[in-house]
Amino acid sequence: MAIDKSALSKLQQSFQRLLPLVDDLADALGVLLLISLLVAVWVFYYLFQLHHFSLLVSLSISALSILPILILLRFWFALESLKDIPKIAEEIIDDVTDDVAQSWHAVKSGKKGALNFFGQAKKLFEIRSILNSADDIIGQYFSIAPLVNPFYLFLGVLSFIGLFFLFVAGAVLGGLSLVR
Repeated sequence: MAIDKSALSKLQQSFQRLLPLVDDLADALGVLLLISLLVAVWVFYYLFQLHHFSLLVSLSISALSILPILILLRFWFALESLKDIPKIAEEIIDDVTDDVAQSWHAVKSGKKGALNFFGQAKKLFEIRSILNSADDIIGQYFSIAPLVNPFYLFLGVLSFIGLFFLFVAGAVLGGLSLVR
């Protein structure tokens, strides 16, 4: 029994439909993180240069404003890693298929025993079971953990709320610097 081509093509089609969405989401999050970093630098500049707070206080407040950025940066890396899953799955299938084909040719030529061929063919069924359940693939990649872990998702929501307040604080400080 070989890998079902229709199931494999359905899986590839699903990934192909999701990849543009994941790519757009990763790009939008990347832009948001860059703007947030600029706002955090603006807050530091306002506190240290314009309002003459001490360096320690300015750095502490800026470090607190960078925490949500760092958490969301982890999400950005996870989205970037998610885009590579179809390529990784295809490479796994190609490697196992090549191994089985080499074993089959070795058995036909009499260089290897039939047991080695069946051992290689068993790997095909393992790969098929991995491809049939996407949670097994996701579970193997630590870099995608923030996208499926409820605690990380909760931290992500809190980080978005923190960025909202960072933007509001940056706008208020910008308004105060114009009035000054």
